[in-house]
Amino acid sequence: MNDKEYIKNIIDIRLSEIKISQDFEEKILAKPFYKRRLLRKSLAFSIAICICAILSVPVIAANISNIDHLKYILGTPIFQFLQPIELRSEDNGIKMEVIAAMNDDTTAIVYLTLQDLTGDRIDKTIDLYDYSINGATAFTHELVHYDESTKTATIRLIANGGNSLNGKKVTVRVRSFLSGKEYFNQIDTGVILSDVMNKSPKVIPLDMNNIPGGGGELFSELQEEGIINILNVDEKSIMLPNIDFVKITNIGYVDGRLHIQTKWKTTVDDHGYLYLVNAKGNSIQPSNVTFGTDDHGNTTYGREYIEYIYDIEPQEVSSYSLYGTFVKNDNYTVGQWATTFKIEAADTSKKVVRDVELGDMKLDEIMVQPLGIEIRGNIKDSERLKIEAIMEDGTKINYNHAVINSTNGEMRIKYLPTSPMKVENMKELRINGALIQLGGTIYEYSSGKS
Repeated sequence: MNDKEYIKNIIDIRLSEIKISQDFEEKILAKPFYKRRLLRKSLAFSIAICICAILSVPVIAANISNIDHLKYILGTPIFQFLQPIELRSEDNGIKMEVIAAMNDDTTAIVYLTLQDLTGDRIDKTIDLYDYSINGATAFTHELVHYDESTKTATIRLIANGGNSLNGKKVTVRVRSFLSGKEYFNQIDTGVILSDVMNKSPKVIPLDMNNIPGGGGELFSELQEEGIINILNVDEKSIMLPNIDFVKITNIGYVDGRLHIQTKWKTTVDDHGYLYLVNAKGNSIQPSNVTFGTDDHGNTTYGREYIEYIYDIEPQEVSSYSLYGTFVKNDNYTVGQWATTFKIEAADTSKKVVRDVELGDMKLDEIMVQPLGIEIRGNIKDSERLKIEAIMEDGTKINYNHAVINSTNGEMRIKYLPTSPMKVENMKELRINGALIQLGGTIYEYSSGKS
């Protein structure tokens, strides 16, 4: 969309908000219309007005408020759920403005802008690093829009896990953010695994209960083992093409699995991973464990090393090449930005379904709210559930974002829709294609069992 269309939309929004009294409207409609001979003069006057309006467009555009800009970006269907906030906080040459918010008692969505008033620390790669909303326990965020001319990023912050947020004062805090990201995608490391791999490497023990984290399909199995064997550290030093913040420090087979150890420089949030690809393009993704070492080379809690683990037989390794994907952050900006306001739910309605069986999954509770669907149960993978709502007018709403919250061993996942919706207007709910008929305020689910 070009600038003229953008400005026209903003002006239309402003004009649509102008209200006149019924008495004044009747007077305008009742006033007789007279034709005049001053057509040429009127036309010239009209042209002059148009020229003035055109010349005034940059001034109008420059003075468009963040709330109007947000309405333009989101559109009226979403904007009608928002509570205007418009509170500002400035520090370190960065201005934060909380523009608007909405909540449904357990989830809060806050729209805020960050603008660099003195430099170039904000760009379209901005990533909030240390941020919070008090009263909530799980957070995520995404960039909604970036205006390069004003160096302003519009961000949607999502907080879940709160208890009765409605009517409470909340404080939105941002303490640091990252920017200037560089992406290194599908990097061919050039490493010939069969040439450098040690089939009988020296190993050291790692206590899985004393590490900051890990991931992948094998991670839960490794956790259950308690103590696992990993490669001895720093036996190799293999640099990666165009990458200066991580290197390979060992490669070998440990307990029937391929291990590739990497050592990372101390940075705020540079990250990435290594994976295997064969000639057909098929890939093997790793599991991983993160750890540190002490002065004697013993493993300890830390983030200096990441060891990637692949479930692949030794005779198959020669058929695969080693690739990597990495992200580097050039800027790390800190400050104290905070605003406090009372958050009110525009719509507190909800519907609940209990004891739903979907294949091998048992869902204890499904709670439908305007800002999303919260599911409680034995869900091991949030991506296993595909959720779609069908409204009374036939509109389909997809739920393509999940916020996971675990409290006292209980897993709750809040699936967020592409747009908020009126709960009473939901006609059907489909989960993994299974149709769940909706009824009244509390509706029941039938599993088909007699």
